Amino acid sequence: MDRRLYHLDFLRAFALFVGVFYRSAHADAGGGDYDLVRDVSGAFRMACFFLISGYFSLALIERKGTLPFLKGRLVMLMVPALVCVILLAPFTAEWMASYYSQVSANKDFKMFWMYHAWFLFSLLAYTLILKYTVRYSMISVHWLSKYMPENLARIVFFSIVVLACALSYKVILPSFMWEIPYIHLVGLFVLISVQHFPYFLLGVFMYMWRDVYVKFNSGYVQWGLVALVCIGGSVALSLVLGQYQGGELGSRFLEFFAVVYEYFLAIVLSIFLCAFGARFLDKDFWVVRVMAQSAYTVYVVHFIIVAFLLYALQKIGVSMDARMALSAVGACLGGMLFHFAIVKRFKITSLLFNGKLSYGPSATDKTVGSPVKA
Repeated sequence: MDRRLYHLDFLRAFALFVGVFYRSAHADAGGGDYDLVRDVSGAFRMACFFLISGYFSLALIERKGTLPFLKGRLVMLMVPALVCVILLAPFTAEWMASYYSQVSANKDFKMFWMYHAWFLFSLLAYTLILKYTVRYSMISVHWLSKYMPENLARIVFFSIVVLACALSYKVILPSFMWEIPYIHLVGLFVLISVQHFPYFLLGVFMYMWRDVYVKFNSGYVQWGLVALVCIGGSVALSLVLGQYQGGELGSRFLEFFAVVYEYFLAIVLSIFLCAFGARFLDKDFWVVRVMAQSAYTVYVVHFIIVAFLLYALQKIGVSMDARMALSAVGACLGGMLFHFAIVKRFKITSLLFNGKLSYGPSATDKTVGSPVKA
């Protein structure tokens, strides 16, 4: 039976809103004062977003068909991404560079040319290969199932993908790719897309196999306990890495193990959030509706708002902690106001900031809780 999964829409929006606080942490100008904000955000934010995106992507391609889905997704992702890079990024860079220069920072403000729109390009890449991702996942799991139970086959296949991606972005690709002419234009994008692919794949698994969906969206208490244990393990691992005095080989092994453990921690935290949301947030709350409808716009425009507020608040002598908090809250509220006052009202802004050709009642209704099998 098809129904709307409000908790997944809310979590996807929540992950995007958390990204605003990650960007407002630039208030420390790279000084490390807000490393905790970055670490907490990095522990689950993109993993949760891509997991849910993988789930919805397969649901939509099954409902709409491959070609209509790809056409719609191309416009929806590429247009706002280009708006970020071409129209918003120059102002963002100017304000952030000015902010850094006034803080006496040890670092200059530098970002990859895709800025925060990189995840849109990555999501587009995953979308373009989605058909093959599903096909070869099914083939691989089917083949492994000849030698082990199907549930174990899925785990083995996914673990192989995680190890392959971890090795690729951490060891294999950096060993040669930077020697390729002009690779600096897309090299970082390739690395982070490879890095985050397992999360998207896990979301695809969650749609492909009903029992995986049920496991990931129930038992929030058990998943919460597992998450706490994993967080403790992450802290312990960080201490070991900081104090390790062994040889180079042992150090490299520990670093790679830490990378793999980051996958495990991010996945467990994401599953806990799904299970918690399924228990308490799977209803048509107005907060869910407002956040889900405006999240895309907020994320597209938040960095330029954060940059402006950091620069302006610095000029009038506001403390760093207040700058960080006010820029984050201001970007969230400002982005939401911009969405409902401008983006939803005009076709051109709907296209530029949401990648939608229209924003009539039907389009708005479909924004929240895309109908999927559950």
